[in-house]
This record gives sequence, structure tokens and C-alpha cells, in this order.
Amino acid sequence: MAKELFGRLWSLSKETASRPGKWTEGFNNGEKHHLAYLRSLHKERKEVDSDIDLPLENLEVVVVDLETTGFSPSHGDAIISIGAVAMKGDRLLLGDSFYTMVNPNRTIPPHIRSLTGITDEMVISAPDLVTAMSRFFQFVGDRALVAHHSRHEREFFRAGLWKTSRRPFTHRMLDTMLLIRLLSNPLGNGSLDALCAIHDIPISRRHHAYCDAVAAGTLWGKYLINAQEAGYRNLREVYQELR
Repeated sequence: MAKELFGRLWSLSKETASRPGKWTEGFNNGEKHHLAYLRSLHKERKEVDSDIDLPLENLEVVVVDLETTGFSPSHGDAIISIGAVAMKGDRLLLGDSFYTMVNPNRTIPPHIRSLTGITDEMVISAPDLVTAMSRFFQFVGDRALVAHHSRHEREFFRAGLWKTSRRPFTHRMLDTMLLIRLLSNPLGNGSLDALCAIHDIPISRRHHAYCDAVAAGTLWGKYLINAQEAGYRNLREVYQELR
């Protein structure tokens, strides 16, 4: 019975994804432009492995952080802001940054308003999800993504891309903990606050997506230097060591 139900749901999802005319109903021309870009991502982008052999000092990434209404996109939680900063090697490229609020089309819970400082009034005129994600992925291009405890970002990007454009999330997503666990034994759950405190990295405004991305990028840069000093030349060698 369960197998049958799953089969029907899978067939329905495939049928819906294959009808672009139906899927674009309700979008204005500007939104259709952003939708078209998101739908092109899977066609144009393949999982790029060229960066796996780049010297770590030349590795180009975009460090990203999301603020959301909760922790479960499958239960209706939504992105309310995206912050990101580009890096080359250990260098933060602050002139190559991205930030936007996102209209979640739902009420922001009181504890999230208190945590992030983002209110319903602040997001009411913000870009919707399809527009915000299109702009973000245009900013990212083919660069790999980095996030601290990246599961959160990965799940919301995966859910957001499927919701807006019926496309999978295909960008390489690296976790700061990849290098941290390689080179040290972090205490507790390795929170951003704790690790930044250990390394005297200031977070100018905690739970602001851009400020957290800058802090996570600074942390990534420090461990990238440590990885090179330990003799690791590229991501392939890091992956091989962690197998």
C-alpha cells in the first residue's frame, strides 16, 4: 500500500515538473525571468570537479548563511534572509558580497524576530523566494559554496529550488567543519560562536546572515591556512584524508 502511494506521488511530481506552462501560471514577467534562470541551472551546470584539484590558495568559494523562520523546510519553514561573501583562498573579498531579505509569505515567529531582528514589516516588500534565489545563484555562478554546519543551508536551498523551479540543488557545498575536524578536535558541537571566540574572530552582528557569513568565511580562511601548513595542497587530499 505504502509502495503504491509513493509510486502515485512520484508519478504526479514528475508530471507536474514536466508542464512548464502550468508551472509558470501566476508569475509576472519579472518573476518568469528569474524562474527561467533557476530552471536553467540543472541544464547548464554540472557537478564541477575542476576545483577539487586547485591549490587551496586559489580555491574560489562563496561563503553563505541563511536566516529562516525555523529549521524544517518540509514543515513550512522559509528563508527570510541570505548573506554571502566571496573568497579566494583565505582572502575575504568584501567587495564581492551579497545580501537580501526574502518575503517568506508567512508570519515570522516571535522568537525568530527576537533572534534575527527581522520583522514581518521588514520583509513585506522584500523579493519573493524565486527572485531572491535567482539573484543569489547568479551571484554565485560556478563557485563552490561554503557554510558553517552546512546541512541547514543545503536543506533550504534544496527545498527552495524544488519549490520554485522543480530543479535539484547541484552546487558543491563545503562545510567549514570539513577542515576544522581535519585539523583539530572541536569542543561540543563546534558552534560558530565558540569557534570564533577561540580564534578571536569578532561577529559584528550575530544571526544577521551577512555578518555570520563573514565570520564563517574568516574561520574557513584560518583553517585553510592551517591545512596548507599541514601539507594539504587541494580538496582531493583533504577528502582522501577524511575517508
